[in-house]
Amino acid sequence: MTSRDKFEQLNTVAPLKSGHIEGAAGTGKSASFICREAILDRSERIAGYEFALGRELQSRMLEKSELIRKVYDDAMLRNLAPIGVSSLLGNRFALIRLSISSLRNPLLKTFANLNTLIMITPGELGEADLTTLRANLLYLEKLGIRYGWTVDRARPELTEFLKQAELVEITSTSLDGMQLKTLYSDVRENNATQKLIAGDLQTSDDFNLCYQLGFDYFMGAFVTSRENWHPAKSDVNRIRVFEALNMIRSGAEFDAIADCLRTDPILTYKLLRYINSPGIGLLQKITEIHQALMLLGRDKFYRWLSLLLFDFNQPGYREVILNEQALTRARFMELLSGHGCVPVAPEHLFMTGLLSLLDVMMSQPLEEILKQVSLPSEVLSALKGESCAMRDALLLVKAAEISDSEEMAAAAEKCGLNAEEVAGIMLEALSWSQKMMAATVD
Repeated sequence: MTSRDKFEQLNTVAPLKSGHIEGAAGTGKSASFICREAILDRSERIAGYEFALGRELQSRMLEKSELIRKVYDDAMLRNLAPIGVSSLLGNRFALIRLSISSLRNPLLKTFANLNTLIMITPGELGEADLTTLRANLLYLEKLGIRYGWTVDRARPELTEFLKQAELVEITSTSLDGMQLKTLYSDVRENNATQKLIAGDLQTSDDFNLCYQLGFDYFMGAFVTSRENWHPAKSDVNRIRVFEALNMIRSGAEFDAIADCLRTDPILTYKLLRYINSPGIGLLQKITEIHQALMLLGRDKFYRWLSLLLFDFNQPGYREVILNEQALTRARFMELLSGHGCVPVAPEHLFMTGLLSLLDVMMSQPLEEILKQVSLPSEVLSALKGESCAMRDALLLVKAAEISDSEEMAAAAEKCGLNAEEVAGIMLEALSWSQKMMAATVD
């Protein structure tokens, strides 16, 4: 059975609607769109990402036969294998879910590295199945592939396997607090050094409960939830930042911009620290704001200054996630420049992605925020939701964050892009935003 045949079989059982599209260049190449979901550690930082062909499709596959599950797994591995997922994530890990029937897939050799974890989803197992499973797990170990298990209830028949796994995910949607605590204790008792993930967390209360229990990692809808959200405090005077951004856009002289910043010690400190950082690579230390502006130029300074809108003191997990999400959007959109139907406007695309979450970060209506800053008309139109090519690119970026491969495919088709292009750009954007969070404005 060819790859195309498998995709067709998959779509017959669980059609992707617009999720199965022809290549942007008319090559007739089948493609499915990769989505991502962030995984947090106990420091409330992103530790890794789960990659899949969309959460809705994945859920439907759990109800299908083993043959159909294998078709889904094979399609996912074929989409992920060429783009080198883990190589772009630095010290973060990539989590990929597979059914037990796919543990001999020849494509798994591609994922034999330290950054990828295969999470096994078990069905009902008989004694003969357990014998085969032991052999398949030994096969994975010989390949050097790390693996873990996902469980939603006590599975005594899997005790020996759970004990050996590097990672165990406990999904909490069908468990009450006491059941979750009992299952956590049972799994932890088998292997005290094993890492545990709390999966499918829907609210901050779910997160807090699992945090108190002692889980090592956390994932679910709560990560980007806005419930009970209050903005963290910031040392940065955002009114002054908006003022400076407007001055740059209006073509003000550098002397005037420097005077605007000079009266704000925090902005002055951050600008001089940035311009003198090793990444800029200057041979001589800069001590004057005017010099810094001259060296950076208007475009780079505008870009740097806009990043300060996301500067927070002692951010919680929402601020951390939203910060990185905004940076990822900005870089994603910048990299889309000139591809398919996306206009060649990298700076404008970057600004659109960056500012698209500012209403959440500042807990203000976006309309009110946009009144405070002068933006290019294309950026303003996209942020207001008006129909334009830049808005289409923003919708594509948003679709990748909600694990909806159908919506993502529709948005990509409108932008004239195929799955391979989108997946590669998404991973490059994730890699860039991770480095930015670690090394730039703080």
